[in-house]
Amino acid sequence: MVDYAAWRAPVRPRIDVAIDTSSLASGAMATQAAIERVASERNAAVDLGQNHGYGMQWLQPLVTITWPDGTSIIYGPVMANDAAAIIDEATGREGAASALAIGVLAGERTGIESIRKHPFFAEEPAERRLTARIGLTDPESMDHYIGSGGWAAFARVLYRGMQPDGVRKELLDASHGGRGGGGFPAGMKWNFLAGAGDPERYMICNADEGDPGAWVNRVVMEGDPHLLIEGVTLGGFATSSQRAFIYIREEYPLAVERVEQAIRQAEEAGLLGDNILGSDFSYQIEVVKGAGSYVCGEETGLISSIQGQRGQPRIRPPFPAAVGVFMKPSNVSNVESYAHVPLLMQHGHEWYREYGTEAMLGTRLYSFSGDIEYTGFMELPFGAPMKELLAACGGISHGAELKAIHSGGPLGSLVPASALPTLILENASFAPYDAIMGSGGIVWVSDRTHLVIINEFLSAFVEEESCGRCTTCHGGNQRMTEIFRRILDGRGRREDAFNLKLIDDVLQQSNCVHGQFSPKPMRNLLQYFREDFDALVLERRDSTLTIPAMTQYRVANSSDRKVEDAVSICPVDAFRGDAGSRTIDDATCIRCDACTEVAPGAIVREAKQLAPAPVA
Repeated sequence: MVDYAAWRAPVRPRIDVAIDTSSLASGAMATQAAIERVASERNAAVDLGQNHGYGMQWLQPLVTITWPDGTSIIYGPVMANDAAAIIDEATGREGAASALAIGVLAGERTGIESIRKHPFFAEEPAERRLTARIGLTDPESMDHYIGSGGWAAFARVLYRGMQPDGVRKELLDASHGGRGGGGFPAGMKWNFLAGAGDPERYMICNADEGDPGAWVNRVVMEGDPHLLIEGVTLGGFATSSQRAFIYIREEYPLAVERVEQAIRQAEEAGLLGDNILGSDFSYQIEVVKGAGSYVCGEETGLISSIQGQRGQPRIRPPFPAAVGVFMKPSNVSNVESYAHVPLLMQHGHEWYREYGTEAMLGTRLYSFSGDIEYTGFMELPFGAPMKELLAACGGISHGAELKAIHSGGPLGSLVPASALPTLILENASFAPYDAIMGSGGIVWVSDRTHLVIINEFLSAFVEEESCGRCTTCHGGNQRMTEIFRRILDGRGRREDAFNLKLIDDVLQQSNCVHGQFSPKPMRNLLQYFREDFDALVLERRDSTLTIPAMTQYRVANSSDRKVEDAVSICPVDAFRGDAGSRTIDDATCIRCDACTEVAPGAIVREAKQLAPAPVA
């Protein structure tokens, strides 16, 4: 392995391909293979490596070139057929890949601005903290982690004879809140475990990140896994625990691979195992792959899964701090809650408190997706204005307007666009809208998607992912899904709003938050988007033209030659008549939208007139 100093100022140019889940989905392996092939064919004087994407997911695959003087430039999207240009750029033909240049990561280059000046990072602090190594190191290298200050906090705690309560006090002084959504003080939570009567106790990391639109935990595990390992180890020391489990959703194979590798490297270096660094502290960490159930993200459901049982949440009390995994005292915190701890211990609580609001201090990772121009992740201080963040994301795409902000995943909220001017990244800011900020996933929803479609998706998801133990949750969400599907089928009833509110009341009697929070998006729909709901249910009218039962397709210009192209690719042969006089059979059409893509303007999608809901 190359040490960190040599990595930042290599002997000869180095080309790093971002290897993370987002880049892999965009073809990074093909890009990497093409760069390796061209470099080999030319016998190019370059080295090849890997890093993690810097946050600009919409530009994946990302490639970074670092020259011997320390200058680094990020390029993207770099596809396989761009490999020659990248090699040319790296080997001295300056400007060969200028069309792909995004920004300078380190050093200076005439004509290319710093990556920190990119509009997407306008709201990020000048100093990245949690993501300081992202894009700058090889996440699979422990040498890079140590060379950039990693494990220093843990070593200082041991060598200076710091006591466990001193670590917990530092967290309390920093007001370090958990990053799982609730914001409960981590130091207080660790105090509960430290005070448990049973000396056998466990730390648990909840990495079962299952919210659609959220991938902040994945960024840490894939981009800086040693930071998580050090944080979990400090947690073990602070609570006098002997063992930890990191529960990672099985759908994150690269995260599993890198975290397991980081554990092995730490063990080989004597940073995990028996008598760590010659001290009396011994500690083991084990990765447990998730069982594929969303409800395992609830801490007691996760504990059951670790034990090899069905992932069913427990009735509380007792709480995990008293009766957790294997019926022993346990603490469950999420990835980011642990990952902040080494930084806090290294720099101190005053440094940690430099960012944020009075109620919520520090920084946090957020992922942004949906109907926006720029999809990616940022590290932001609590209190960042949502209006400015939408601008940083390039605004709503395709000339559409913001309709709602979906936060908190399937159990989260649909905040109306009218809230945007005053909304900030703080739990209290979301509360007046009967909403939660959640664990870091923000999805921007435009006016081109009907919110009943989103509600049907979310209710179907929580129904499917219910553990099934309490009929209240599974049956309630099943009924809610049936109502939404009937509405989307053009068969809404005047009593649907009343029945949905009744289901909401019943779901509050569920055993855990999976059932209790599941009607929140529906509740927001009726609170803030009632006009759209009533138009759909009572008038059976869809202004977005996105609901199949309420739309139809018509040939508006039969003389357009592209109509025949549409005829040739129609998967169900819905076109009738001869060339020049085509029509579309509505009963046969499956609303795949392929024809409007092939012949835009010549074939149009329009509202289908349905009879309004009958009066009882």
